[in-house]
Amino acid sequence: MKKFLFFALVLAAGMTVFTSCKKKDKIDSPLIGTWKRVSNESDFFYTFGEDGTYQRVEDYYMNGRDVVAHEHIVGDGTFKIDGDVIDATLNSILVYMDGSKDGDPFDELWPMNEKLKFSLKGDYLTLIHNAGTEEEWPELLLKQ
Repeated sequence: MKKFLFFALVLAAGMTVFTSCKKKDKIDSPLIGTWKRVSNESDFFYTFGEDGTYQRVEDYYMNGRDVVAHEHIVGDGTFKIDGDVIDATLNSILVYMDGSKDGDPFDELWPMNEKLKFSLKGDYLTLIHNAGTEEEWPELLLKQ
């Protein structure tokens, strides 16, 4: 009986060790990495981490690219992939004006949750914002 109890305790302790050391699932997708779109006045970055973290950054240059960005907007959150749809949730959005070190909340203009249809072709990522709605718009980004 004592041997049985001993083995039962060892088995229970072993199960506890293995379940508490379980690694987080990593996202294995060619989407992982940083993507950039450049326009005349702005740079847009999307970074998708294999740990499910997501960052969206916009740098808006009001007075040309020779000076610090007028608006540096940073959104941090998480994402999941389901087929060809990214479900992105921002937990915070801050804007840093004219090189300021202190960010102000900026959640009026960016959606906190967004479903983005995506397609990959070589080093190009196409994101379809508001896919399937009248407000649908595409965005083409290049892998960095």
